[in-house]
Amino acid sequence: MKSPQIKPKPSGFNMTPLIDVTFLLIVFFVLSNQMVQDEFAMEMRLPRESSGELITETDSDKIIINVESADYVYFGARRVDFDELRARMTREKARATRPISVRIRANRDVPYGAIEPILIICAQSGFSDVSFAVVENGS
Repeated sequence: MKSPQIKPKPSGFNMTPLIDVTFLLIVFFVLSNQMVQDEFAMEMRLPRESSGELITETDSDKIIINVESADYVYFGARRVDFDELRARMTREKARATRPISVRIRANRDVPYGAIEPILIICAQSGFSDVSFAVVENGS
């Protein structure tokens, strides 16, 4: 008796891994674009640098605090008061798994007295890597 012959099915290309990788890339670019938008959400006249050193980007997460005037402080692109800023900074520090740096972007017209409470909140929340965004002296 002759055994039945089974014809092999043509194998198809499995698209699932390709779709997964594509979806992850889309999510990555959307999230990274949102972080960049938070930093440049507001047009500001940044102060000019007079001393200091150029900070290179490190492998740390970054919190952006925008100071438009003495009364308008933004955590990223969201307006907050000092109590809410303290709560959000404490929450960010508590859930951090990597080093976090804080970048303060303030208009040049904002007096130091308006920035000092933000620096105090950063220190009380446990952030030691705080920098100011400035433009180069020649710009």
